[in-house]
Amino acid sequence: MPGISEYIEQFGAISFSERPFTSADNLTFCELSYLDIEHVVSPSFDDEPLPLSKVCNDLFALHGYEHKPLGLVLPSNPSEDSMRMAIQKRFSEVKIWAVQTAYERSPALQFAAMTFLLPTGDAVVTFRGTDDTLAGWIEDLNLFLQDSIPSRALACAYLKEVASRTDGGIYLCGHSKGGHLALYSAVKADEALRARIKGVYNNEGPGFLNYDLFKTAAYRELLPRYHHYVPYASFIGMMLAHDYDYSAVFSTKHLGPFQHDMASWQIVNGAVITRPDVNELAKITDIVFSEFPHSVSEKQRRILAETADKLSSATKEELLIGIVKHFPREVFSTYHNWFTFPKEKRREFHAAFKAFPDIVKHAVKNIKEDSIPAAAKSAGVLLRKVTARV
Repeated sequence: MPGISEYIEQFGAISFSERPFTSADNLTFCELSYLDIEHVVSPSFDDEPLPLSKVCNDLFALHGYEHKPLGLVLPSNPSEDSMRMAIQKRFSEVKIWAVQTAYERSPALQFAAMTFLLPTGDAVVTFRGTDDTLAGWIEDLNLFLQDSIPSRALACAYLKEVASRTDGGIYLCGHSKGGHLALYSAVKADEALRARIKGVYNNEGPGFLNYDLFKTAAYRELLPRYHHYVPYASFIGMMLAHDYDYSAVFSTKHLGPFQHDMASWQIVNGAVITRPDVNELAKITDIVFSEFPHSVSEKQRRILAETADKLSSATKEELLIGIVKHFPREVFSTYHNWFTFPKEKRREFHAAFKAFPDIVKHAVKNIKEDSIPAAAKSAGVLLRKVTARV
């Protein structure tokens, strides 16, 4: 069935003036954002934007005219699709502007944002999801442990800067953590900026530690323009507190973690194909990873965060692929570092997971009793009632 690659080829001859921005364009730009475009496009808003076709060709040349994999768990073919986009009218008319990145080992931070300027005058602000860096994965873990992560502030600042330098409408897009940032920055934007937002596209981004964001007037205001996509066996997108207005997407892959790859999502006539709901495994994930963070005490959260930081400091590798390449050495180093941790903290670490088996059993029991669809529906109704009273 057709996906991103087929969409680029089938609709590439149709300009954005003829066919406005679609949910498939959202996926296309999100996939492109995983490429290291920061090596060929300036981070400064004062510099001129560059044609997408030039950027894609320059990046391909920089990589020795080879389509190289991005990492262990990243989208499978953005390099190939970038070259398809470079020769199609629809995308060659687009310009790329202000590609900004940030990276820190401690506190963990991995961030990238870029703006695609459409010939219609609209801007598409796209946030990159978690890349192959260890810091990126530690920052994701901190979503379970902290009220905030550093990338959120950077996303809000970036969006505000784009808005101050453009006049047209704005689309916000992101995949994985990028989808989380797209939603967060849109809700946190001021009223005038929110009025310019034409669409917010959250493509299987993880949720939040609690439902506070979904209780705001800003979220309710954006809801008609908010598009939340998760694959039908969603794993990442069912984690933590999230909205229940998602659309379940068809994927050519079967297991949830593999469905996270947008290249497997199905597109017909320029739109993402959806189905009535996610499957039972996704619903189990929803229950488990919504309840588990609240079974952990504040003290245990601090220790979990401290443990993750300490264990990650045991490696000199920056990328997951480097850790896998030197796996025996990394396991030994991590094992040694673990036993330098005080016994009391190690006990608290283990205690944090004490309730996890019971939470899983509870989730599976609900699935067997076929109560999840009703529970999910009730949660969605409750969420709408809560937001309506704000």
